[in-house]
Amino acid sequence: MRITKISVYKVELPSKGGGYRRTTGFAPESTNGTVVQIDTDEGITGFGEVCPMGTHYMSGFGSGAQAGIPLLAPYLINENPFEVERLNHIMDLRFKGDNYIKAPIDMALWDIMGKATGCSVCELMGGRYDKPIPLYRTVHLFKQHEDTADMWANRVDDYRKAGYTHFQIKVGMDPKADIDRIKAVVARLQEGEVIIADANAGWSLHGAILVANAVKDFPVIIEQPCATLEECIIFRKHCNLPVKLDELMESTLDVVRAHTHGAMDICAIKIARVGGLTKAKRMRDLCIDLGLSVVPDDAWGSDIVTAAISHFAQSTHSKYLFESTDLTDYVGVTTADGCPHQKNGFFQATDAPGLGITPRMEVLGKPIAIVE
Repeated sequence: MRITKISVYKVELPSKGGGYRRTTGFAPESTNGTVVQIDTDEGITGFGEVCPMGTHYMSGFGSGAQAGIPLLAPYLINENPFEVERLNHIMDLRFKGDNYIKAPIDMALWDIMGKATGCSVCELMGGRYDKPIPLYRTVHLFKQHEDTADMWANRVDDYRKAGYTHFQIKVGMDPKADIDRIKAVVARLQEGEVIIADANAGWSLHGAILVANAVKDFPVIIEQPCATLEECIIFRKHCNLPVKLDELMESTLDVVRAHTHGAMDICAIKIARVGGLTKAKRMRDLCIDLGLSVVPDDAWGSDIVTAAISHFAQSTHSKYLFESTDLTDYVGVTTADGCPHQKNGFFQATDAPGLGITPRMEVLGKPIAIVE
């Protein structure tokens, strides 16, 4: 089997409810996503998706992916899509950095392998663990919501009604307000629920320590308190609560460094940030060997990305799977059929071959680039 054509699609992904409040301000009301289609000489086609969530969150942006993929694609024409490790090496050799540009290509390769073998991607990534996957829900305050501690607690109540039990609240600007926010949410916490206070690297070191000391007796997980690993290492010495790192986790070396210094207990692995499912699997397996819990995740996206997340999560040993996410619950457009959706705070990957999705070509529209 050989790759014969790579097509690139641009798709707008409007957020349900509009832009929501983040550490850095309000998220955009719509984001620029990219879908990749890889065709082969045996008539099998794979799809992948990436959405860096505008320009304010992670390295990269939508139009960067749409410009970069056509530059990378010629090096993959006539290659065997099953040779994912070698093709990842080629992509890294030919295109330095910018992992997010490689992520949808790698995702599409896994989709092809699954379709060609009749296996779901989670089977190819190590096997299916049948336990349903717990999902976290980022708590959104939209522009009509007053930014008060009680409002954050009210919004948690709203998502609880949808069946969620893992709630991620945004912190990271004003330590005093963050402390009040955490206390208000924890006061309404019900049995079996989980609260994650996500600073998105927004706290200074002393601000993070102030918050950790103030909430040290509360059942809360602190996510990405500071911007650098050095700060997070020092922070951890002052914090006895579980710590999840996210923005700093881009490679297996990052996992090794953070673990060596005891900086985290939980590792978020975002497919776009690390460069695709192949590298995400490497990081996941290393985390498990080190005894770390894992959050299979991505920055943003629609049905294709969510399907990939579900397979990544479903192939992760239940003992080490902390939580995952259903990005379709945040996005107001459907780009493919067959993607699993959250039900009572859980989902499970499909057992259909590949990613198990059928793209809605009428939504994707005409490709903006084709490489043959």
